[in-house]
Amino acid sequence: MKTILLCLLLSFNAHASFPEFFGSGASTSSLGNQANRNILDPANSYYAPAFAAWAKKISISAQTAVAAPSFNEITGIVTENSTNGQSGSATETGNANTTYDESFNTAIHFLLPLKEDTAGALAISVFAPIGRFAETNSGDPRLPEYSLYRARYRRTQIHFNYGLPLGERWAVSLGAHVGFQASARVNTQVSLSNNYGSSGSAKTKINPSLGGILSVAYNGDNHLSYFTFQQEMKSNIEAVATGEITDPSISLINVGLDNMVYYDPHIIRIGTIHKFSSFDLALSLEYQMWESYKAPIITVKNLGGSVRASDNYESLTIRNTINPKIGLSYALADHIRLNTGLFYRPTPFDGDFSGAGNTIDTDAVGASTGLTYGFKLFNKDIELSGALQYHHLFEETVTKTANQENGSAGQKIGAPGYTIGGHVLMVMGGIKVDF
Repeated sequence: MKTILLCLLLSFNAHASFPEFFGSGASTSSLGNQANRNILDPANSYYAPAFAAWAKKISISAQTAVAAPSFNEITGIVTENSTNGQSGSATETGNANTTYDESFNTAIHFLLPLKEDTAGALAISVFAPIGRFAETNSGDPRLPEYSLYRARYRRTQIHFNYGLPLGERWAVSLGAHVGFQASARVNTQVSLSNNYGSSGSAKTKINPSLGGILSVAYNGDNHLSYFTFQQEMKSNIEAVATGEITDPSISLINVGLDNMVYYDPHIIRIGTIHKFSSFDLALSLEYQMWESYKAPIITVKNLGGSVRASDNYESLTIRNTINPKIGLSYALADHIRLNTGLFYRPTPFDGDFSGAGNTIDTDAVGASTGLTYGFKLFNKDIELSGALQYHHLFEETVTKTANQENGSAGQKIGAPGYTIGGHVLMVMGGIKVDF
């Protein structure tokens, strides 16, 4: 009973966001995950929320996407040694699970201009997995895990911004994105006799937390430029779990558990979109600050009872990353545009993964393409869009160093080694309506 309750409450992973990885909408995803030149496109609000300041009419867009990861098989590695084996000394070999589920997501964006032309507008974006508020999966705590992919995209996110024009050329916006901090307490009393049954109680508390967003934009004659800063968001959960056998009376568990449920890094983003005769060129650069990232491993602290605290052998080396992007939008006809993009995503994990622990990732390069088609229906401007992305993870060979995680003779979990890499495919479709 205790184990089941703890798993239900704490089966979390540390995830970043769907739009940061795949784009805020089909019209931005097809450009390599960056803003396009249409300042009335609500999907731009994720990258350059200051664009909202120039909105003159209500605009709504909705997107649906599916992402399918595929990673190299990891077979014939040590899966159990004296640091995690039930016997305390046995060494076993086997395979790691690298088959991750597809992710189905949706995004809805709103541009809501205020009544006065110079009063600006509100921009609201909601990202969510289809059919649920959130889905989490911590994966295996010891075997190789692509911690940024296991359940990275399966959570609801809300971004809201207020954009204010500063004359005809400049605009500024302020806003926030929403996270949460949670705490829980679980108590169980288990009876082994026939005198009375077992019982339990649980208490949780969830508080919202906000990360700030600041954006500035410039609207030139043939180009748009923007700067955006998005504050990091750490969504944590802390829990206390107690368990005892009351008949006969034996204290079994009194532990604290800590976990970073979700994590979004600080992001500094600069970008520009230049208009030429028949095409637009989009360029952007992101500096992502990952110093506060923690591996998605639940830390168990012994607060009394018979449980031993976690052995925290893994020590990740985290680095900040620079993510360049380039996109091209070409006018095939008056209302049809072909979009293409390229982007590079360095991993925030530094090192060769040869030591203790098996949290893994590798640099990735991505390519995107898509179409947008605009038309009028019932005197409303409508745009249909579609996007396709391919993420290629560079292969890297991991060779485990000698000795077990605790330094004793033997082989580490994951030994003798394995090759990491793979790819992710994403397909997205969307519609935008201007009212």
